[in-house]
Amino acid sequence: MSTPPPITGVAEIVLSVRDLPAMRAFYTDTLGFKLHSEYSIETDAGHDPNGEPTITFLTIRDQGTDLAHGGHPVLLALIDYQRHANARKRLTGHDVKQSTLNHLAFEIPAPAYDDWHQRLTAAGLDPQPAAFAHMNAKALFFCDPEGNQLELICHARSAQ
Repeated sequence: MSTPPPITGVAEIVLSVRDLPAMRAFYTDTLGFKLHSEYSIETDAGHDPNGEPTITFLTIRDQGTDLAHGGHPVLLALIDYQRHANARKRLTGHDVKQSTLNHLAFEIPAPAYDDWHQRLTAAGLDPQPAAFAHMNAKALFFCDPEGNQLELICHARSAQ
């Protein structure tokens, strides 16, 4: 078997959520992601410009990737699995009421580690530090409002 082509990064992460406004507020206010776009797609007819959003796209990183140069930044998508047409008719994958998600990890700059620890603590999120000597990295683990475990990770050598 031949070696596959390289994977260069994360293009999009999609979380099925119960409370889209609360999750959007968490990821924008606490983690600082920027709103990219939102759509209301409750039927197969497509986007309803007057409807409440059923999917929200948040920008994690808007530059430095090939996709970003084409207008597709690294995104976190939050999808209301109870209202979004495509999420409701999904026939494969996990049961959104019992997520198979282990955790999402986001890279942070090493000098920002302490600032992130303080920010998460101030938000009442009780970040749990972890060290990965074998990777020369350290991380903070915490949960979002719906219990998804998140990790912020950086190189330990520069974060001292």
